[in-house]
Amino acid sequence: MNELYLKKLKSEYDYLKSEVKCQSILFKKAKVEFDKRFQNKLDLNVPTNKKIKDEDKSKKRTKSLDKVYKKLAQKIHPDKKTGDTDDFKRLKQIVDEYDMEAVIDLADEYDVDISVEIDEEEFFITNINKLKGKLQFYGKTLIMQWYNIDDDSARENFENFIMTSLGK
Repeated sequence: MNELYLKKLKSEYDYLKSEVKCQSILFKKAKVEFDKRFQNKLDLNVPTNKKIKDEDKSKKRTKSLDKVYKKLAQKIHPDKKTGDTDDFKRLKQIVDEYDMEAVIDLADEYDVDISVEIDEEEFFITNINKLKGKLQFYGKTLIMQWYNIDDDSARENFENFIMTSLGK
């Protein structure tokens, strides 16, 4: 695998991850404003501070993650000369969270080759597609479409469209 191509994929992944985080924060802010604006009009009986759940909490532990964990644990374990107690605790935490990106970063930090255990290209491409899907979701929601309108008259027209669409 071309190392430059993997760096490109990682850069795109990092950018999209940051963008999703930003859009998630913006979406939560927009939802609060949307709920305040439409709560009485649409009989929304939801609190405005309702937490929005992440769609993708169904991560599964894989055999490759277990193999990477064992390989890293051998190098990072506090009883080893190269080990570190804090990093070992961090390794346990990121494996429990199934955070493959953090595992990859930790392996790089300790110069542990995990290319046999994990296909980085597949990992990045899969996650890039998931992140793009999340960004599309945010952009298509009525909340974000309403929130992104700057012109007051255009926003009012869109609010009327929402009300009409919902039969109100």
